[in-house]
Amino acid sequence: MSSLNKKLITVVATASLLFLGGCGSTQTKVSSVGPSMVGPGSGQPLGSSSNSYNYNSSIFMDVAVPIFDPGFPTESDGSIDYDEIEEEGIWPQVRRLEANRFAVATKEALGKTKSFGSINVTPDASALADVYVLGIINYSDTETVEIGVKVMDAKNTVWGEEEFEYRVSEGWYRDAMSRGENPNGPVFDDIAKFVYGLLKEKSEAYKKEVQTISDLRYAQMYSPESFGQYLEQGRRGTIELVSAPSESDPMLRRVRAIQAKDEQFIDSLQETYDSFWVTTEEAYRKYQKETLPEAKKIRELEAERTTKQVTAGLFAVASVLLGSNSSSTAGQVAAAGAGIAAIGSLSQAIQTNKELHAQRDLFDEMGQNLDIQVADQIVEIDNQRIELQGTASEQYYQLRAKLKDIYDMEATPKTAL
Repeated sequence: MSSLNKKLITVVATASLLFLGGCGSTQTKVSSVGPSMVGPGSGQPLGSSSNSYNYNSSIFMDVAVPIFDPGFPTESDGSIDYDEIEEEGIWPQVRRLEANRFAVATKEALGKTKSFGSINVTPDASALADVYVLGIINYSDTETVEIGVKVMDAKNTVWGEEEFEYRVSEGWYRDAMSRGENPNGPVFDDIAKFVYGLLKEKSEAYKKEVQTISDLRYAQMYSPESFGQYLEQGRRGTIELVSAPSESDPMLRRVRAIQAKDEQFIDSLQETYDSFWVTTEEAYRKYQKETLPEAKKIRELEAERTTKQVTAGLFAVASVLLGSNSSSTAGQVAAAGAGIAAIGSLSQAIQTNKELHAQRDLFDEMGQNLDIQVADQIVEIDNQRIELQGTASEQYYQLRAKLKDIYDMEATPKTAL
């Protein structure tokens, strides 16, 4: 065989590999049959799976799950890059809605582990907690979600980071047993399993230290002159415990009274987030179901376009390779054929790209009716009715500003004349 033919065969064989697929196992997963020898036991629906947790500790750490970062592309000054938003096919209202819903779903999944104290969705990471589960939506199109998760504690120590991906099948919506379930539920179960695994690595002494630091950081926020001596910040931003005040310390007791109001507000916010979940449930589920085929089509078109572009590139390389290494008529004909194939593949890729934009336009159009509503709140503090307005985050900062005023007034009472 001539070297010319060998080169041509190599190029064509390489292109052919792009279209090969794998095969899956057809074996049943049943490994044991017949009645159980240790009692009836408990079964679960066919096709379902669950994680088992066994937390052997008396220390239950409080968890904050801040609203997820929606993952918008940004300019160098930190503002949203709307050109990139359009290019990536992101609909901001939908992504903001998902940032809230995904945080609520993570909270629910963590609750299933029965390994933590209070678990709260919070407006941001400034809330009081022992552990923080921070999420960012790296990709979401109702078929596929990619979520980045970082777990930190009140010491500013990072426990771990991981990215989670999950793809919903159209067949999921055909299963009657799926009704009422979250299509993306498995990804949040995986996140909970990840956080639980990190928690299990921590010693009892370490967890107690984190809880103490968490309380003292809150106290220091209101009175740095009184509580700054107990904590020390390292070069990398981690917080270390130097010592701790007495439980009978009057300043500490005053702060804890304020802290109780802070926690009460966060507790009330859970009702707001839960209500938001319920009120957006029907619209969002319909949106997911109806746009999933479009999201799938976009993914398939992108893969098809990429394959055609790579194939066109290989044929173009073959054309140059064959043309430059042969002066024979056969070599020139082969080179011309490879060049024509490259042009044809590129033409198909361009057409696929047009279809891709059409699918994205439809996908975006179906998301226009989803947006977030944040209601004003009335909070009772020392017989005062305080109206909190704006976003949940803005309301939280308004509350803390008022709590600071109350703390300062109690710390410096009026002197009788």
